[in-house]
Amino acid sequence: MKNVKACGKSVSPEQYLEDASLIQARSEKFSTVSHSLGFYRGVANTARYRTDTEPQLLGSIIETAVARVVLKHPALCCTIINEDRRDSAFVRLESIDLSSCIRYHLPKPSQTEDDAIAEALSFQHGQTWSNIDFQPPWKIIVVPTKKWPDTKGTGFDIIFAYHHALADGLSGVAFHRSLLEALNNPSDTTPLTNHVIQVPESLTLAVPLETAIDFKIGWIFFMKTILSTVQPKWLFPGSPSSWTGAMPSMEHLENYKTNVRLLQISSDIVSRVLSACKAEKATLTGLLHGLILMSLVKRVPSASTFTTATPYSLRHLTGMSPTDEMGNHVGSLKLQQPIDVISDLRSVKDPTEVMKQIWTMARDFRASMSAELASLPNDNLIGMIPYISDMHKMFISMVGRPRSTTYEISNVGCLRVQGEPGRWRMERDIFSQSGSVTGAAIYFNVASMADGPLTIATTWLEGVVDNVLVEDVVKDLEYSLRCVGEGKEIVLDQ
Repeated sequence: MKNVKACGKSVSPEQYLEDASLIQARSEKFSTVSHSLGFYRGVANTARYRTDTEPQLLGSIIETAVARVVLKHPALCCTIINEDRRDSAFVRLESIDLSSCIRYHLPKPSQTEDDAIAEALSFQHGQTWSNIDFQPPWKIIVVPTKKWPDTKGTGFDIIFAYHHALADGLSGVAFHRSLLEALNNPSDTTPLTNHVIQVPESLTLAVPLETAIDFKIGWIFFMKTILSTVQPKWLFPGSPSSWTGAMPSMEHLENYKTNVRLLQISSDIVSRVLSACKAEKATLTGLLHGLILMSLVKRVPSASTFTTATPYSLRHLTGMSPTDEMGNHVGSLKLQQPIDVISDLRSVKDPTEVMKQIWTMARDFRASMSAELASLPNDNLIGMIPYISDMHKMFISMVGRPRSTTYEISNVGCLRVQGEPGRWRMERDIFSQSGSVTGAAIYFNVASMADGPLTIATTWLEGVVDNVLVEDVVKDLEYSLRCVGEGKEIVLDQ
């Protein structure tokens, strides 16, 4: 990668574009284009850190640890130039001033810890990345937590927010794993001089997704994909439409606000839910689909069907470490639920039969995901990206047309780290992302800690879905997960 100075004037982009290795992969352009239009703002991963001591100069300790993490991950040493053009590219920074990348969010005295986190996330998910041609598009927000009663100790939540073109959901987990290691293994030397890191020229970005995987598209898949996008009436007469919230509008962009609702499930309930999933030959993500669909069926009685999206990692094919590296190697499975399945779920009243249907949907999802992964790299939507001539026009054309997705479940999995007495440890992990002007109406973002809680950060754009509806679905989900964990029947209010 070529260089550009941080925190100074933007240099001429053209001199950097001579190096073709800088040009972003087409999959990464999805994020730069949607961000440049303001349609989608970014991703975040929030971890809670605790120690039994009260270290001095805590701000300096955090900054030094962050500096070491930045130097470990090349994706954090980049800016993006020409984001609003077709030749957007990554550029390596010569230096990074961490004083502009780390900020503190002090909770209000009346706020709970979760309310403070939700407020900080809502604000951050509403921001676009400014000065993106010479400022790294990521940020650290430190949120102090309350003191433990009658004990010594220090705790805080660290929000790692970032531009989705830099990294995927698993990358946020990798960041916190690296940060915990840096906190627990301080060095005698510091990589900082007056808050500034010098970035080595030897750092290189991860291999782009399309370079690592040779996607192959057959003509049948190609035509089906094109026709499903256009949906001509003569070919799809009376085809069922999924309920997907309000149509994208410029009003959503002008009044952009990401709502955040945090749900935490205790480790004992999670353990029993996972045991139930194993017994039913289902996955946790599949069960979540079943429970969310059950709630939507009850809460949106006019809907005939729903369309779901589930991102999945492609790192097993690209060679990128699933735990220690940052990059954007992700695909997505989109499914429209069969109308008869939705109709049957709506008509069944017996709780035992309802639970049977939920587990059936969970197993069906697992089978669909297995088939999707087995078919790679053939006939995958990522392979269709080269056929998009102008992504900006594509996104703009989505305004005023029905959304393609009701909701998305994005699960970054379980964060496993070694904890030792008297040292820094992590107690929970939260994954979240901004609402989207043109994307899914609702996002259910899932993360968990080994021997710790599971958190679901539900996010949605103001005005796209009724807030009361989302709150009711989240309450249903919490209730249903507890019922599954406790072996009880699920009975939702009509």
